[in-house]
Amino acid sequence: MSCIEACRPDLVITDIRMPVLDGLEMLSGMQARGLFPKVIILTAYSEFSYAQQAVKLGVNDYIIKPVAVQEFVRTIRKIQNLYEQEQKRIPDAIGSLENVLSNLMYGVSAADAQTEDFLEKRYGISRESKLLELLVYLGDGFAEQRERKRNGLCRVLEQKKLGFSLVELEYDRVIAAVIYRYPSRQEVERWFQNQILLQKRERRERQFSYGMLEVTWAGAVREGYQKLLPYMDWNIVLGDDILISYPRITDIRTEICIYPVELENQMKIAVCAGEQERIREILEKFQQFFSGGKMYSPKEVKESYVRFQWSLINIAKEVDGINYKKIDQKKLLDCIMNAKTKGELKKTCEELLSRMHISSEEAGALSLAVKKAQSMIHEFYADGITLNEIADRLNLTQEYLGAQFHRELGENFSTYIRNYRLAKAKELLIGTRLKQYEIAKKTGYTDAKYFARVFRECVGMSPAEYRKANR
Repeated sequence: MSCIEACRPDLVITDIRMPVLDGLEMLSGMQARGLFPKVIILTAYSEFSYAQQAVKLGVNDYIIKPVAVQEFVRTIRKIQNLYEQEQKRIPDAIGSLENVLSNLMYGVSAADAQTEDFLEKRYGISRESKLLELLVYLGDGFAEQRERKRNGLCRVLEQKKLGFSLVELEYDRVIAAVIYRYPSRQEVERWFQNQILLQKRERRERQFSYGMLEVTWAGAVREGYQKLLPYMDWNIVLGDDILISYPRITDIRTEICIYPVELENQMKIAVCAGEQERIREILEKFQQFFSGGKMYSPKEVKESYVRFQWSLINIAKEVDGINYKKIDQKKLLDCIMNAKTKGELKKTCEELLSRMHISSEEAGALSLAVKKAQSMIHEFYADGITLNEIADRLNLTQEYLGAQFHRELGENFSTYIRNYRLAKAKELLIGTRLKQYEIAKKTGYTDAKYFARVFRECVGMSPAEYRKANR
């Protein structure tokens, strides 16, 4: 019994009748100590009672003496197959290698003794083992590209005959390959760098970010992942064909990032002039400004994007050239600051540009004063804003602004704001169940009867009739 406790064998072959302690008592003692190896009973006693007791104690096979060699071999093979099948089912209890590594990376579980034993016995991963973490950041393409990227990674890693497991970290939009059997880090890095360049030449890849670092023991994969991930945005500066290698990436010396103020000023002029193509051209120049080979830190590049886009939003808002209420500023900020590729930063510019509604034919002929007046009307029409109040805010005389308004838009201020209020009233009549006096108040009319009279004069029917006709 002391030998079994010390060696913890996978298989015990025992007789029943033995001096000091018989076989069945020994089995009971093993189970009491939490030992459950496979067991074969050899005995000359063929009584059923012995067999029945043996089965209750979890004996795997029961052989009557004298033992035929062929029968014994068959029994051993049977136990071997049973053991192999159980080993395949271990992942259901402990978790597959992918699940174990995923839980470790997410911090769901720690590398306890059971996990340590599982990794060492099944994969040869001990506490001294070196592991490579290869991260592939897919960004917005995660849902669309994950399956293809998994298959591609498996294919190239298998060609190299590496031992690996893939883990999907959906929240971060990353696929991680944890490589536990490889020749050397330097060789794998060089080889995978060539794979990235090959994929780019063949134009089969969209912009992804790649990174690699080495850790000791599986228990360190979470710490390694958290250490490497923030450095993945260096692809913004270095390009998407570079493998970000930690800690070598920390040795890069950066230059001071000088914000392109001149481009911002050009953008303001283009927005006020309503020059859509010019706006797009300046946006492209802004993006190229950070692709000139200068080594700026990714953080400073992102901060420049934030400043430039906020400037664009503010000037477009001033001239009513953007649907400001539909811009989720927090989401836009998160998209910029969490970007890890040039493509993601470019996408934020394109999405912002798509929110703008500047028409060069219409807006190009309007002065900045009239554009600002329009913007104030659209923002404060419900508060009963007047021409005099707008003129005061713009440091203009009421007469001058009124004349400019009529000259450039072809209608006077009172007609423009009345038509704008009525257009909003129509939207509320059709799209809501608000009562007539509530709609009057929301569109800048304090008197519901006056609102109804104006509505009938301009539209040709009462608000109630208009609602009924359009539902």
